Amino acid sequence: MENIAIILLDQIRTDMLGCYGHNIVKTPNMDKLADEGVIFDRAYTPSSVCCPARTSLFTGQMPTNHKIIRNVEKAEVQDPSLNNPNIISDLKDHKKIYIGKWHVGGNILPKDFGFIGHNFDGYGYPGSNVYENMVFDQGPKKEDRYVKWLEEKGFETPKVTDEYFGENPHLRVQELCGKLHCPKEATLPFFVIDEAKKEILQAKKEGRPFFIWMNFWGPHTPCVVPEPYYSMYNPNDVILDKSFYEPLKNKPNHYKSISQMWGMWDASEDRWKEVITKFWGYITLIDDALGEFFQFLKNEGLYDDIFLTVTADHGDAMGAHKMIEKGEFMFETTYRIPMIIKDPKSPRKGERENAMVYLHDLTPSCSDLINGNYSDFFDGKSLLPLLRNEAYDKRNGILGQLSGHFVSFEQRMWRNERYKIVFNATDLCELYDLEKDPEEINNLFYDEQFKDLKKQMLKELYCEMVEIKDPLANWLYRIINYL
Repeated sequence: MENIAIILLDQIRTDMLGCYGHNIVKTPNMDKLADEGVIFDRAYTPSSVCCPARTSLFTGQMPTNHKIIRNVEKAEVQDPSLNNPNIISDLKDHKKIYIGKWHVGGNILPKDFGFIGHNFDGYGYPGSNVYENMVFDQGPKKEDRYVKWLEEKGFETPKVTDEYFGENPHLRVQELCGKLHCPKEATLPFFVIDEAKKEILQAKKEGRPFFIWMNFWGPHTPCVVPEPYYSMYNPNDVILDKSFYEPLKNKPNHYKSISQMWGMWDASEDRWKEVITKFWGYITLIDDALGEFFQFLKNEGLYDDIFLTVTADHGDAMGAHKMIEKGEFMFETTYRIPMIIKDPKSPRKGERENAMVYLHDLTPSCSDLINGNYSDFFDGKSLLPLLRNEAYDKRNGILGQLSGHFVSFEQRMWRNERYKIVFNATDLCELYDLEKDPEEINNLFYDEQFKDLKKQMLKELYCEMVEIKDPLANWLYRIINYL
């Protein structure tokens, strides 16, 4: 029976990976995985903040169906039901392993679903209240396995220096970047890998197939990384996006407020480049940890036959439109995600796939691997036909859903083959020609030349919202003729 590994990075801008075309950032291990599998060029998250996206991957549903459409820290949420289908519900004989960040639901933990491994509640950042000088305080409230692990391995408590918080004096609660003083083996990515290896070896000892969901806390800020990663990249090599120099023209004013809140709207180009190089360093640190994991699988005779995916919960603006992180804005940099799949039964090696797919398509794919079918409870659909050159009904578009991050701000996105429309329920709406304007600088929504296109795109968006019973569909229907 097939072993399965889902590896989830946290908040990464897709085009800053080598296998997605970046010529500076070093990601040799993900690049090699892409050579051995399929790289998806148009994979999307259903929501650009952590908890809705991760809950979608777990449940196989769109955010408005699983009812978590904002991060749990920002609003009351309804936990996923123990009785509904999910990513592991059809894996009856597999040992189910969960390692790293969880951030699914509000109160429920991996152990409640039968996972062994970690149970980091909430955001669960293990460095909070552990790293010396660390300001960011979103650590787990119930248990922090990382503390015990550092002791077991004989590592000293890491220390953070050279912190940068942005230019807003009212936001000194989360380091954007900093230097971590410890060997790479003591960092969170290597902690995740080491713990994963331990659980896989136990499954192998028991003679059981395993499913492992392995989650990093990066390259999400705080990008605190040790040497050599901290100084690995030269800020002079950073080429800022064209949209950095034409930021937020004809966009909702709220977008600028987000950048100002992070203290990055008024940050100098040198500061921006510094933050980006630390983000790059974090990416390479994670790639090095993945290299160790892949080698472990090879040494144990598990690599060739494992179904293995590397993907992310959502993206990161990282300078596009002078924005950083993610939030209530729906640019490609935050909704497009990397997705690389190595399927041992796929004839496709080193190929690129252009079909539009969702993060939560991986959920029914796991059921399909085991049963050859999957529940219609899932909003996603299996990717196995794409991977195995079988008949596959390609989507006409992708829906994005968000009810806000820092404040309430209802948004819906419809992205088809060429165009993207964004319905901002209480502000300016957006329309982009992604073929002519891939950086989404020119908002065409209020251009009379695109009136018919706008009408058609709004109709497509509305129909998709009705299809999945999106509660915002009624508001769009009522005002659609006046947009």
